[in-house]
Amino acid sequence: MMMDYKEALSYIYGFTDYERNGKYTRDRNENILREVELLKRLGDPHLQYSNTLIAGTKGKGSTAAYIERVLREAGIRTGLYTQPDLHTFRERSQCNGHLISEQEVAELVPEIKSAVEQIEASQEYGPFITYEIGTALALLYFARQHVQHAVVEVGLGGRLDATNVTHPLVSVITSISYDHMSILGDTLAKIATEKAGIIKPNGIVVTSAQAPEALLAIAAIAQQRNARMMRIGSVGVDPAEAEVVAGALLPCSYRYQIHEQSEQGQRFSIQTPAGTYADLWTPLIGAHQVENATVAVATLEELLQKGIQWDEAALRKGLAAVHWPARIQVVGHQPTVVVDGAHNADSMHKLLIALRSTFEPHRLICVLGVNKDKDIARMLQELATVDTIVLTQANNPRAMKPEELQALMSAYAPAVSVHLADTCDQAIELAKDLADPSDLICATGSLYLAGEALRWAAGHGDTTVAAEIEGIDH
Repeated sequence: MMMDYKEALSYIYGFTDYERNGKYTRDRNENILREVELLKRLGDPHLQYSNTLIAGTKGKGSTAAYIERVLREAGIRTGLYTQPDLHTFRERSQCNGHLISEQEVAELVPEIKSAVEQIEASQEYGPFITYEIGTALALLYFARQHVQHAVVEVGLGGRLDATNVTHPLVSVITSISYDHMSILGDTLAKIATEKAGIIKPNGIVVTSAQAPEALLAIAAIAQQRNARMMRIGSVGVDPAEAEVVAGALLPCSYRYQIHEQSEQGQRFSIQTPAGTYADLWTPLIGAHQVENATVAVATLEELLQKGIQWDEAALRKGLAAVHWPARIQVVGHQPTVVVDGAHNADSMHKLLIALRSTFEPHRLICVLGVNKDKDIARMLQELATVDTIVLTQANNPRAMKPEELQALMSAYAPAVSVHLADTCDQAIELAKDLADPSDLICATGSLYLAGEALRWAAGHGDTTVAAEIEGIDH
């Protein structure tokens, strides 16, 4: 059967789609079983190359981007699978830094459709969901592109995520905080346990510095599976020091120290078990991005032991060249306009720290749009110290209406000046009218809103952003 790109997308989005409606209507326990069967009928493409698998609440995408870019600089043919996308579905599957083409999507989806129909005819499993189809597409695409190593980001959780069919050389768990609690659990231990489901027997897990509760949960799974666990943290205080002293956790193996922060990026060093990488540079802003870079370095050193070759020159060049949009991305000046995809309380906390330490604005004005299924109360509590918020909503069924959000502001951020706008574009224009040249405007609250903010920037003369948008599907 022949399809064009539009028909292929229509097929993919024709299944239950958690990203769009925020609801799982199928039994998640079947996710892995269905995905294994689908990939088997496609020739097990995921077994034709090695991979790294990355779970976590925040920092997955940035960490994946760091690892992929370093490996690409080292001459390795890479695959990168991330989600959600900002502008086009094609962003989710990349080979050597290039998005999968519309033609390639159109050519591969009929193969997947045929396999899905065979599986559904057997009535052995429940119906597929959009995410499982998209994951199979990426894994098949990487095989057809003769990828040598794929860096794969987990979509949600880990234990039952469709990406967990892969056999990673290294499993990575970035920072853990409260998100998707209705699905993953209402404590950090429960959430961490779901994420730790990607740890393989006799494997390796690299994890960022996190709350002791989360670390202990990850360590428990690692011990059950006889896996080696490596911790990353900053130079100085370890939040899990008491657990280390008690013998419940090992100390951090990799520690980072930030030496310089500016609008252009950050200079830092990393202490490793073997020595120190001094004078490293990343263009990504915020201390959390140095943490992500350190996770990437630890992972890369483990991959090197597994035969994935790279050198220090590739490491330095890759960290300095990485680009990951909508993460404290500057798109305007006088006033400074920044776009960020922060969508939970922890990421909002880190965002505000980074904005104030990096830009030192006179006033901080936020354009805010959030999804209804998020912990909005805690997000608003974090935002209670900003000067002005312009409430709006992204064009997404999960988005909360500005009027509903306004009703919560008086309870959780009563001192903030509040304005409303129907669309992201209108909200940014209103924020600019309210701002002085020395102020900072940040559009944030969800990656969907961040995507719309970047499209606003592209439409208002930012040629760099415009060049990065290779199509718009939504």
